[in-house]
This record gives sequence, C-alpha cells and structure tokens, in this order.
Amino acid sequence: MDEKGAGLFKVPVAGGSPVRLTDKAGLNPVWSPDGTLIVYVGPVVGRFQDLLAVRPDGAAAQLPAITVRFEGERHRFTPRGDALVYMQGVLLSQDFWLLDLATKKSRQLTQFKNPAAMRTFDITPDGKHIVFDRLRDNSDIVLIDLLPHNQKP
Repeated sequence: MDEKGAGLFKVPVAGGSPVRLTDKAGLNPVWSPDGTLIVYVGPVVGRFQDLLAVRPDGAAAQLPAITVRFEGERHRFTPRGDALVYMQGVLLSQDFWLLDLATKKSRQLTQFKNPAAMRTFDITPDGKHIVFDRLRDNSDIVLIDLLPHNQKP
C-alpha cells in the first residue's frame, strides 16, 4: 500500500523504490518461470476472487474469466510456464484445472468425489505431479449434561 492505496507492487531486490503494477488490491501473486507474466487474484467478492494477470511493466494481460475460491493459494504455473494450474469448484470441494496460456482454453484435470477442503498446492519441477493438502471436517459436536455429583439419574 502506498499513498494511492492498495495495489500489487514490484520491489527491486538490489534496492530501490517499489513499482506499482495495479491500481487495485492484488493477492497471492505468482511470477511465470520466464518472467513475462504475473498472475494474481483480485479483491474478494462474496467467497470468490477473479484470477487476473499483469506484465512486469504494469501492462494488463488478458485471461479468460476465471474465479477461484478465496482462502488459499489456488494457482501455479507449470515449470515450462506455458500453462497455469488452478483450483476451482463449489464450496469446499475443489478440483484442478489447467489453463493453456497460448489458446486461453481450460480443461478439468480432476473430479474429486469427496468434499474435503484444499487450500494450497505445488507442482513438481518436472511438471508431472501435483502435491496438495486436503482436510475433511467430520467431527461431531455433542452436548453432555452432567448431573451434580450428589444427584442420581
């Protein structure tokens, strides 16, 4: 954030002033392996965020309309940088999708039957596997009224 408010910034590692890339909040930025594209999510709207992209010089880059669930890191470039893997789905149930950056077409990679929640993932350096977390909340809450120790049931 600077005097203009929230945004996405690039900071030179060797020192220097931050460079504003966007005029609106940008979260969870991921830089492509070839350095030509930064993909991030915009502000939370309801329970979702738009997947957006910008060039390192601040020029907007076009992606198809893709929304992802907030609460997590839901996009990663493949090692070659020619595609983007992202998580998408209804409520907690998320599946993996692959966006071909040349054609701008997506295809679904998984179809999980179990509604376990996922928050983040990574792609192996060879691009052949995805590693991810899953959490299933299946606890029961039970109220037990205890009688005073001197009272009989």
